[in-house]
Amino acid sequence: MVAGTFKGFAGTSAGSELFIIPHDPHRERRAAPVRKPLWAIFILSCACAFAAPALGVHLPPPAERGEGIFQQKCSACHTVGGGRSVGPDLAGVTSTRDRAWLVRIITAPGAFFDSGDPEAKKLLEEFRGIRMPDLKITAEEADAILAYLAAAGTPPATAAKPAPSPGEAPAPKTGDPEIGRTLFSGTSRFLNGGAACVACHAISGLPGGGGTLGPDLSQTYAGYGEEGITPVLAAFPFPSMKPVYDARPLTPEEQAHLKAFLRVSAQREPSGEKGWFLLLGLGGFLLVTGIAHIVWRKRLSEVRRPLLRRAAGPGRGDG
Repeated sequence: MVAGTFKGFAGTSAGSELFIIPHDPHRERRAAPVRKPLWAIFILSCACAFAAPALGVHLPPPAERGEGIFQQKCSACHTVGGGRSVGPDLAGVTSTRDRAWLVRIITAPGAFFDSGDPEAKKLLEEFRGIRMPDLKITAEEADAILAYLAAAGTPPATAAKPAPSPGEAPAPKTGDPEIGRTLFSGTSRFLNGGAACVACHAISGLPGGGGTLGPDLSQTYAGYGEEGITPVLAAFPFPSMKPVYDARPLTPEEQAHLKAFLRVSAQREPSGEKGWFLLLGLGGFLLVTGIAHIVWRKRLSEVRRPLLRRAAGPGRGDG
């Protein structure tokens, strides 16, 4: 009954006028400027939503956290699609390696390499015995890093490297080994105030050898090569060196000079120089020992004479 009444009312002229919204041209003109920007924002949002994954600018939260950890602790030795460095390229590693294996080598690399794992042995052989330093990465941080590596995937091989900033001068192709020697020994200071290498390291071709806190670097270039030394001098990823050089990095020129000095040092024969220092030390020891023997022998004789005279005196008097 109600529906029929409503239908009948809507069919009359009065009902039609009641449900027809009057046309207002002024209101349409006021709404047009607002409607156009809203459409533009909508279209732009849709475009960004579709383009973000393709451009690689959108990562899930765990992967974003993993990217930050990777850049801070891993990027000095590893790349993701940029080729070999001190360590292997990690592009696609989550699809080629077991997850538990990856977590072990990330969180406790020292114990992992000592465990005798066959794949770990292959890595050591491939990368000239360079062991991954223990960076105290937790299991949670390792999960975040793996999430980033999985999200990053395998970048295209033709990806271009970022160009240096306009204010950054490129490093010279070949450094000066003599300048590198003065930087290593501390005769010349690093521009940013970093500690001289000789404070912790010894090397052939340097009088006095050097410090013993770190390893001897005489054959470093022969063992690691250009590809191994370059990222180390650029970022110093080792825990004992990061606090020293993080705020005082080497300039590209200083890195090139040190590499040239390391290359020249590796071409020397270290055994002859070490033998020379050994002979010099042995000669000094014998000299000091001889002088001490002569001095103490003379003093001993001076003490013994009066004692012998006293001991012999009463006997002679009685006789």
